[in-house]
Amino acid sequence: MSNLHDLFRHPAIENFGKALRIAVGVNEDYASLVELDYSERKEELVLALKKFLRRLDANARRYEREHPGKAAFKPNERDLDEVICLAEQHGTRLVCAAIISHALVRAEKEEEKG
Repeated sequence: MSNLHDLFRHPAIENFGKALRIAVGVNEDYASLVELDYSERKEELVLALKKFLRRLDANARRYEREHPGKAAFKPNERDLDEVICLAEQHGTRLVCAAIISHALVRAEKEEEKG
């Protein structure tokens, strides 16, 4: 990846951003947003993502119970591995900023609906 644009457009970053947008917007999980924002080292990022995924999984199971036949959105293990690799390559702060940016920016398709 040659620049910040490539990092921002990476599918793993987009998937974690989408998951964080859902977590903040639907489940009011501001703790995950704050923990990611304060992550400065790779170890802190790993811990923040672990807590985020635990909360996300609990909310996803609740959603799937309440809405039979519908699957909740969750990043997969490959996305997690890629985010950690990106943090090693580009730095934790840039990766966290890219994820948070995706979470706080409404996608074009969502804007058309609402």
